Amino acid sequence: MKHIFSAHMTSSQRAESTHAFFKKYVSPQNTLLDFVTRFERALAHLRHNEMKKDHKDLNEKPRLKTLYPMETSISELYTHEMFYQFQEQLFQSMAYKVMIKNEDDYYCVYNVERLKGGGLRVREIVVEKSSNHVSCSCKMFECDRIPCRHMLAYFIRLQVEDLPSEYILARWMKSAKTMRVRDYLGSNINEVCNIPLLERRFKLFKLASNVIDDAVVSEEATQFVEDVFCSTQKKVLDIRGVGDVGEGSAMQVPRVHDHGIKEPLPVRAKGCGKRMKGGKKKTVKKARRCHGCGLTGQSHDKRNCPALVNVYVFHHW
Repeated sequence: MKHIFSAHMTSSQRAESTHAFFKKYVSPQNTLLDFVTRFERALAHLRHNEMKKDHKDLNEKPRLKTLYPMETSISELYTHEMFYQFQEQLFQSMAYKVMIKNEDDYYCVYNVERLKGGGLRVREIVVEKSSNHVSCSCKMFECDRIPCRHMLAYFIRLQVEDLPSEYILARWMKSAKTMRVRDYLGSNINEVCNIPLLERRFKLFKLASNVIDDAVVSEEATQFVEDVFCSTQKKVLDIRGVGDVGEGSAMQVPRVHDHGIKEPLPVRAKGCGKRMKGGKKKTVKKARRCHGCGLTGQSHDKRNCPALVNVYVFHHW
Protein backbone atom coordinates (compact mmCIF):
# COMPACT_ATOMS: atom_id res chain seq x y z
CA MET A 1 0.00 0.00 0.00
CA LYS A 2 3.03 2.31 -0.08
CA HIS A 3 2.14 3.48 -3.58
CA ILE A 4 -1.11 5.09 -2.29
CA PHE A 5 -1.05 8.55 -0.73
CA SER A 6 -2.02 8.35 2.95
CA ALA A 7 -0.08 11.27 4.53
CA HIS A 8 1.73 8.66 6.66
CA MET A 9 -1.51 7.74 8.46
CA THR A 10 -2.46 4.21 9.50
CA SER A 11 -5.93 2.66 9.33
CA SER A 12 -6.54 3.01 13.10
CA GLN A 13 -4.59 6.22 13.71
CA ARG A 14 -7.60 8.52 13.36
CA ALA A 15 -9.65 6.68 15.99
CA GLU A 16 -6.71 6.27 18.37
CA SER A 17 -5.68 9.93 18.17
CA THR A 18 -9.29 11.06 18.69
CA HIS A 19 -9.67 8.85 21.75
CA ALA A 20 -6.38 10.07 23.22
CA PHE A 21 -7.39 13.70 22.68
CA PHE A 22 -10.85 13.50 24.29
CA LYS A 23 -9.60 11.40 27.22
CA LYS A 24 -7.86 14.56 28.43
CA TYR A 25 -11.21 16.35 28.82
CA VAL A 26 -14.02 13.84 29.34
CA SER A 27 -14.56 10.67 31.36
CA PRO A 28 -17.37 8.12 31.78
CA GLN A 29 -18.35 9.80 35.08
CA ASN A 30 -19.31 13.09 33.38
CA THR A 31 -22.97 14.00 33.09
CA LEU A 32 -24.50 14.92 29.75
CA LEU A 33 -24.34 18.66 30.43
CA ASP A 34 -20.80 18.37 31.76
CA PHE A 35 -19.81 16.45 28.64
CA VAL A 36 -21.14 19.21 26.36
CA THR A 37 -19.20 21.85 28.32
CA ARG A 38 -15.98 19.84 28.26
CA PHE A 39 -16.44 19.03 24.58
CA GLU A 40 -16.73 22.73 23.72
CA ARG A 41 -13.64 23.44 25.80
CA ALA A 42 -11.71 20.72 23.96
CA LEU A 43 -12.65 22.17 20.56
CA ALA A 44 -11.71 25.68 21.71
CA HIS A 45 -8.34 24.40 22.88
CA LEU A 46 -7.81 22.61 19.57
CA ARG A 47 -8.60 25.74 17.54
CA HIS A 48 -6.38 27.83 19.78
CA ASN A 49 -3.41 25.51 19.21
CA GLU A 50 -4.04 25.60 15.47
CA MET A 51 -4.02 29.41 15.49
CA LYS A 52 -0.75 29.38 17.44
CA LYS A 53 0.86 27.13 14.83
CA ASP A 54 -0.45 29.32 12.00
CA HIS A 55 0.94 32.41 13.73
CA LYS A 56 4.30 30.69 14.17
CA ASP A 57 4.41 29.68 10.50
CA LEU A 58 3.73 33.25 9.35
CA ASN A 59 5.97 35.14 11.76
CA GLU A 60 8.90 32.84 12.59
CA LYS A 61 11.56 31.29 10.40
CA PRO A 62 12.69 27.68 10.93
CA ARG A 63 16.29 26.80 11.62
CA LEU A 64 18.31 25.68 8.62
CA LYS A 65 20.89 22.89 8.71
CA THR A 66 22.58 23.47 5.36
CA LEU A 67 23.33 26.24 2.89
CA TYR A 68 21.65 24.39 0.06
CA PRO A 69 19.26 26.72 -1.87
CA MET A 70 16.57 24.02 -1.99
CA GLU A 71 16.28 24.03 1.80
CA THR A 72 15.87 27.81 1.88
CA SER A 73 13.15 27.84 -0.78
CA ILE A 74 11.14 25.05 0.87
CA SER A 75 11.39 26.76 4.28
CA GLU A 76 9.54 29.74 2.80
CA LEU A 77 6.78 27.58 1.31
CA TYR A 78 6.05 24.77 3.76
CA THR A 79 4.73 24.93 7.31
CA HIS A 80 7.29 24.33 10.04
CA GLU A 81 6.08 20.81 10.78
CA MET A 82 6.28 19.63 7.18
CA PHE A 83 9.49 21.55 6.48
CA TYR A 84 11.32 19.77 9.29
CA GLN A 85 10.35 16.42 7.76
CA PHE A 86 11.70 17.55 4.39
CA GLN A 87 14.80 18.98 6.07
CA GLU A 88 15.61 15.62 7.69
CA GLN A 89 15.43 13.86 4.32
CA LEU A 90 17.61 16.52 2.69
CA PHE A 91 20.18 16.28 5.48
CA GLN A 92 20.31 12.47 5.25
CA SER A 93 20.67 12.57 1.46
CA MET A 94 24.22 13.88 1.83
CA ALA A 95 25.29 10.46 3.16
CA TYR A 96 24.25 8.64 -0.07
CA LYS A 97 25.96 8.07 -3.38
CA VAL A 98 24.22 7.70 -6.74
CA MET A 99 25.53 5.33 -9.41
CA ILE A 100 23.99 4.61 -12.79
CA LYS A 101 22.81 1.01 -13.25
CA ASN A 102 21.40 0.78 -16.76
CA GLU A 103 19.92 3.03 -19.44
CA ASP A 104 17.77 2.62 -22.52
CA ASP A 105 15.80 4.86 -24.87
CA TYR A 106 13.01 5.54 -22.36
CA TYR A 107 14.33 5.08 -18.82
CA CYS A 108 17.47 5.56 -16.80
CA VAL A 109 17.96 3.56 -13.58
CA TYR A 110 20.29 4.56 -10.74
CA ASN A 111 21.38 2.74 -7.59
CA VAL A 112 21.41 4.78 -4.39
CA GLU A 113 23.27 3.51 -1.32
CA ARG A 114 25.04 4.88 1.74
CA LEU A 115 28.66 5.95 1.49
CA LYS A 116 29.58 3.87 4.54
CA GLY A 117 27.68 0.85 5.76
CA GLY A 118 27.91 -2.22 3.58
CA GLY A 119 25.03 -4.65 3.52
CA LEU A 120 22.36 -1.95 3.68
CA ARG A 121 19.46 -1.95 1.26
CA VAL A 122 20.14 -0.38 -2.13
CA ARG A 123 17.34 1.75 -3.55
CA GLU A 124 16.59 2.27 -7.22
CA ILE A 125 15.83 5.62 -8.82
CA VAL A 126 13.96 5.43 -12.12
CA VAL A 127 14.01 8.52 -14.36
CA GLU A 128 11.58 8.75 -17.26
CA LYS A 129 13.39 10.59 -20.04
CA SER A 130 10.33 11.94 -21.82
CA SER A 131 8.93 13.77 -18.77
CA ASN A 132 11.98 13.80 -16.42
CA HIS A 133 9.76 12.21 -13.78
CA VAL A 134 11.75 10.68 -10.91
CA SER A 135 10.49 7.82 -8.75
CA CYS A 136 12.13 5.77 -6.00
CA SER A 137 11.66 2.14 -5.01
CA CYS A 138 11.05 3.12 -1.35
CA LYS A 139 7.73 4.80 -2.41
CA MET A 140 7.99 7.47 0.29
CA PHE A 141 6.96 10.28 -2.05
CA GLU A 142 3.93 8.33 -3.29
CA CYS A 143 2.84 7.61 0.31
CA ASP A 144 3.76 10.83 2.16
CA ARG A 145 4.18 13.32 -0.72
CA ILE A 146 7.60 14.29 0.68
CA PRO A 147 10.68 13.60 -1.49
CA CYS A 148 12.79 10.85 0.04
CA ARG A 149 16.52 11.10 0.70
CA HIS A 150 17.26 8.95 -2.34
CA MET A 151 15.45 11.28 -4.75
CA LEU A 152 17.10 14.30 -3.12
CA ALA A 153 20.51 12.64 -3.49
CA TYR A 154 19.80 12.33 -7.23
CA PHE A 155 18.82 16.02 -7.43
CA ILE A 156 21.98 17.03 -5.59
CA ARG A 157 24.07 15.04 -8.06
CA LEU A 158 22.45 16.95 -10.93
CA GLN A 159 22.98 20.22 -9.00
CA VAL A 160 19.27 21.05 -8.97
CA GLU A 161 18.93 24.10 -6.73
CA ASP A 162 15.12 24.39 -6.62
CA LEU A 163 12.83 21.44 -6.06
CA PRO A 164 10.65 20.86 -9.16
CA SER A 165 7.06 21.98 -8.71
CA GLU A 166 5.64 18.49 -9.28
CA TYR A 167 7.26 17.38 -6.01
CA ILE A 168 5.82 20.27 -3.97
CA LEU A 169 2.41 19.52 -2.48
CA ALA A 170 0.03 22.45 -2.01
CA ARG A 171 -1.54 21.02 1.14
CA TRP A 172 1.81 21.31 3.00
CA MET A 173 2.19 25.03 2.16
CA LYS A 174 1.54 27.93 4.53
CA SER A 175 -1.01 29.40 2.13
CA ALA A 176 -3.08 26.20 1.92
CA LYS A 177 -5.97 27.66 3.95
CA THR A 178 -6.33 30.67 1.65
CA MET A 179 -6.43 28.66 -1.56
CA ARG A 180 -9.47 27.68 -3.61
CA VAL A 181 -10.36 24.00 -3.88
CA ARG A 182 -12.81 21.96 -5.92
CA ASP A 183 -15.67 20.02 -4.38
CA TYR A 184 -15.83 16.23 -4.38
CA LEU A 185 -17.46 16.22 -7.83
CA GLY A 186 -14.61 18.24 -9.29
CA SER A 187 -16.91 20.79 -10.94
CA ASN A 188 -17.75 23.61 -8.54
CA ILE A 189 -15.02 25.71 -6.99
CA ASN A 190 -15.31 26.70 -3.35
CA GLU A 191 -13.08 28.76 -1.09
CA VAL A 192 -11.59 27.31 2.07
CA CYS A 193 -12.21 30.67 3.76
CA ASN A 194 -14.54 33.34 2.32
CA ILE A 195 -12.28 36.01 3.83
CA PRO A 196 -8.71 34.91 4.59
CA LEU A 197 -8.67 34.83 8.38
CA LEU A 198 -4.92 34.36 8.66
CA GLU A 199 -4.15 37.39 6.49
CA ARG A 200 -6.45 39.62 8.56
CA ARG A 201 -4.98 38.34 11.80
CA PHE A 202 -1.41 38.86 10.61
CA LYS A 203 -2.21 42.40 9.46
CA LEU A 204 -3.84 43.39 12.77
CA PHE A 205 -1.15 41.70 14.83
CA LYS A 206 1.61 43.53 12.99
CA LEU A 207 -0.16 46.88 13.40
CA ALA A 208 -0.81 46.32 17.12
CA SER A 209 2.77 45.16 17.67
CA ASN A 210 4.18 48.33 16.08
CA VAL A 211 1.87 50.54 18.17
CA ILE A 212 2.88 48.76 21.38
CA ASP A 213 6.58 49.08 20.56
CA ASP A 214 6.20 52.83 20.01
CA ALA A 215 4.05 53.42 23.10
CA VAL A 216 5.88 51.31 25.67
CA VAL A 217 8.74 53.84 26.00
CA SER A 218 6.41 56.42 27.57
CA GLU A 219 4.00 56.00 30.49
CA GLU A 220 1.59 58.54 29.04
CA ALA A 221 1.57 56.84 25.65
CA THR A 222 1.16 53.44 27.31
CA GLN A 223 -1.90 54.61 29.23
CA PHE A 224 -3.36 56.18 26.09
CA VAL A 225 -2.91 52.98 24.06
CA GLU A 226 -4.38 50.91 26.88
CA ASP A 227 -7.51 53.11 27.00
CA VAL A 228 -7.86 52.97 23.21
CA PHE A 229 -7.55 49.18 23.23
CA CYS A 230 -10.20 48.83 25.93
CA SER A 231 -12.66 51.06 24.09
CA THR A 232 -11.86 49.31 20.80
CA GLN A 233 -12.50 45.92 22.35
CA LYS A 234 -15.95 47.04 23.59
CA LYS A 235 -16.85 48.38 20.13
CA VAL A 236 -15.73 45.15 18.47
CA LEU A 237 -17.87 43.12 20.87
CA ASP A 238 -20.84 45.36 20.12
CA ILE A 239 -20.32 44.85 16.37
CA ARG A 240 -20.18 41.08 16.81
CA GLY A 241 -23.16 41.13 19.15
CA VAL A 242 -21.21 39.50 21.98
CA GLY A 243 -21.56 40.55 25.61
CA ASP A 244 -18.73 41.46 27.93
CA VAL A 245 -16.81 38.24 28.41
CA GLY A 246 -13.78 39.70 30.18
CA GLU A 247 -10.23 38.50 29.89
CA GLY A 248 -9.40 35.31 28.12
CA SER A 249 -12.58 35.42 26.05
CA ALA A 250 -10.94 33.45 23.27
CA MET A 251 -10.77 30.33 25.43
CA GLN A 252 -13.91 30.77 27.54
CA VAL A 253 -16.87 28.51 26.98
CA PRO A 254 -20.43 29.68 27.69
CA ARG A 255 -21.97 28.19 30.80
CA VAL A 256 -24.62 25.59 30.23
CA HIS A 257 -27.64 25.80 32.54
CA ASP A 258 -29.79 22.88 33.56
CA HIS A 259 -33.12 22.92 31.72
CA GLY A 260 -34.47 19.66 33.05
CA ILE A 261 -32.58 17.38 30.69
CA LYS A 262 -32.50 13.83 32.00
CA GLU A 263 -29.34 11.77 31.97
CA PRO A 264 -29.26 8.93 29.42
CA LEU A 265 -29.19 5.37 30.63
CA PRO A 266 -25.66 3.96 30.97
CA VAL A 267 -24.69 1.66 28.14
CA ARG A 268 -21.88 -0.83 28.36
CA ALA A 269 -19.64 -0.76 25.32
CA LYS A 270 -18.65 -4.06 23.81
CA GLY A 271 -15.25 -5.10 25.12
CA CYS A 272 -15.19 -2.98 28.30
CA GLY A 273 -14.93 -4.66 31.67
CA LYS A 274 -16.26 -8.19 31.96
CA ARG A 275 -17.44 -10.02 28.90
CA MET A 276 -21.09 -9.40 28.10
CA LYS A 277 -23.15 -12.59 27.74
CA GLY A 278 -25.65 -13.04 24.98
CA GLY A 279 -29.24 -14.19 25.36
CA LYS A 280 -28.36 -17.85 24.87
CA LYS A 281 -25.68 -17.75 27.55
CA LYS A 282 -27.93 -16.17 30.17
CA THR A 283 -29.28 -19.50 31.47
CA VAL A 284 -30.67 -20.30 34.89
CA LYS A 285 -28.21 -21.84 37.30
CA LYS A 286 -28.80 -25.59 37.53
CA ALA A 287 -29.99 -27.04 40.81
CA ARG A 288 -27.47 -29.04 42.77
CA ARG A 289 -27.77 -32.85 42.46
CA CYS A 290 -26.43 -35.40 44.92
CA HIS A 291 -24.70 -38.37 43.27
CA GLY A 292 -25.29 -40.49 46.38
CA CYS A 293 -29.05 -40.53 46.72
CA GLY A 294 -29.80 -39.09 43.28
CA LEU A 295 -32.02 -36.28 44.62
CA THR A 296 -31.94 -32.77 43.10
CA GLY A 297 -32.09 -29.46 44.98
CA GLN A 298 -30.50 -30.83 48.17
CA SER A 299 -27.99 -29.01 50.34
CA HIS A 300 -25.69 -32.02 50.61
CA ASP A 301 -23.49 -33.98 48.21
CA LYS A 302 -22.09 -37.54 48.03
CA ARG A 303 -19.54 -36.92 50.79
CA ASN A 304 -22.13 -36.10 53.48
CA CYS A 305 -25.24 -37.71 52.03
CA PRO A 306 -27.51 -38.98 54.90
CA ALA A 307 -28.50 -42.09 52.94
CA LEU A 308 -24.89 -43.17 52.46
CA VAL A 309 -24.07 -42.39 56.09
CA ASN A 310 -26.94 -44.62 57.31
CA VAL A 311 -25.81 -47.48 55.04
CA TYR A 312 -22.24 -47.16 56.32
CA VAL A 313 -23.38 -47.26 59.97
CA PHE A 314 -25.70 -50.24 59.31
CA HIS A 315 -22.90 -52.37 57.80
CA HIS A 316 -20.51 -51.67 60.63
CA TRP A 317 -23.12 -52.35 63.25
